[in-house]
Amino acid sequence: MNRGVTVGFVTILTLALFVGAVPGGAGVAAASHEPESADFTVEPMGDRSPGATDVKYGQFVVGEAGTDFETLETLLAIYEEGSFEGCGPSNSETFGIDRGSTYEGQKVDESLESNVKSFSAGEDRFEVDFYGEDDFGGSTTHLDDGDEIVSVATCYTNPDEPGWYQLTGKTTGVTESGERKTIEGESHYFWICDCENEAEAREQLGPPPSEPEPTPTPEPTPESSEESTPEDDTTSEDTSTTESESTPTPEDTSAETTPKPTPEPTATPEPTARPAPTPTPTEAQWEREVVQSPTAGDGAGFGSGVAIVALVGAALLARRR
Repeated sequence: MNRGVTVGFVTILTLALFVGAVPGGAGVAAASHEPESADFTVEPMGDRSPGATDVKYGQFVVGEAGTDFETLETLLAIYEEGSFEGCGPSNSETFGIDRGSTYEGQKVDESLESNVKSFSAGEDRFEVDFYGEDDFGGSTTHLDDGDEIVSVATCYTNPDEPGWYQLTGKTTGVTESGERKTIEGESHYFWICDCENEAEAREQLGPPPSEPEPTPTPEPTPESSEESTPEDDTTSEDTSTTESESTPTPEDTSAETTPKPTPEPTATPEPTARPAPTPTPTEAQWEREVVQSPTAGDGAGFGSGVAIVALVGAALLARRR
C-alpha cells in the first residue's frame, strides 16, 4: 500500500528533494532559480490548456549547492492555482534518483517508491513523511549534491486561467552532522495557455516574471528619446545663443543713445554758475565807462589838455582807493 501511495505522489517528493538541495547554511532558501542552490524544472507534458485535468507533469531537479541531506524527513508542496486532488497510487510513471545527473529524460539509478511512510493530499496542498533511521518497514531517503530527482506523474489539474505558474515547497531533513533544517524553495516558471509552444506562449502571456530581460527592453526607448532630447537642448542652446547675440545689439544701441542726452544736462548747469561773476565785471565795466567817458569825447571841441586833465584825474582817483 505504501508503495502505491508513493508512486501516486512522486512529483511532490521531487519538490522536497529539490528544496533540500538548497545551501545548508541558510534556514530558508530564497529562490530555487539561482544556480548556487538547484536547477528545478516543472514541465507539463500533456495538455497545457487552462482547467485541464489528469495532466502529465514532469519534475527534474539537480542540487548544486554542495549540501547533502543524510535523511529527508517531511515535505510540504503547494500548487496554489492548480491541484493535486486527482493524484492516486496508479498515476506515477517514474520516480527516482539519477545519481550524478548522468542521464537524459526519465531514466533513474534508484527508485524511491518504498521511501514514503505516510501522506495527505488536498486541493492545492500535499504533505508527505519519509522513513527515518528509527522507523521500520522502509528505507531512508538520501540525496547528494549533484544528484537529479526525476518524477513523472499523470494526476495534475491545471490552473483555470492562462499564465505563468510555479510550484513551491518546504522540506525538513537532517544533515550528516545531525543538524535538522527546514528550507523553502520555488520552481522555475512554466506556462499554461492554449498555445502550441513556448514562443507562442510568450507572445500571448509575455515573458515569465522571473526574467529581468523585459525590463531592459523598454529602457532603450527612453534612451533614444534622451538622445533626441539633447538635440533639442542643443537647438535651444543655439537659439538662446542667437538670442543673446541679438540682445547685445540693442543694448549697445541704448548705451550709445544714453550718453548723448547726458552731456546736454551737464552743459546746462555750467552757464548757470557763470552769471555769478557777472556783477563783478559789471563794476569794472562801470568804472571803465566813467574813465572812458572823457575818452569817448575825442571829437571836436576837446583839446589835448583836456585829455591830460582826464588822465590826471583818473590817477588821483586810483590813489584814493
